Amino acid sequence: MPSKEELIKQLANEFNWTQADVKRAVDASQENVNTKEEAILCMIRYAGPDLKRRNYEVGAQKRINNQQKQQISSLVEQLTKIQSFYANQLVPTLRSTIQEQAKYISDLLKQFGQDQGGKNG
Repeated sequence: MPSKEELIKQLANEFNWTQADVKRAVDASQENVNTKEEAILCMIRYAGPDLKRRNYEVGAQKRINNQQKQQISSLVEQLTKIQSFYANQLVPTLRSTIQEQAKYISDLLKQFGQDQGGKNG
């Protein structure tokens, strides 16, 4: 007589179920399951509304997962565009503005120095 785990694995392979679903079916039974026939009866009972509900829940989880993946992908794309904007447009513009302001201040200081030198001499 196979162990419970071996029985679950055998039935999962035979009926193309997941081992987790076979285990759920057996565990859902309030009776002690010892034979293959008893386990199959548990699977038949479980295959009705319980399995349908479980498959619906799994499908809903997959839809939510896909929606979250799409949302994350969209956010990454938006952040990439913003980063590109800052790197390619805003930073160079600011850099040139700062350089122009530095040159203007330098010119003012030179001019101020010349004005001060002319007044002191």
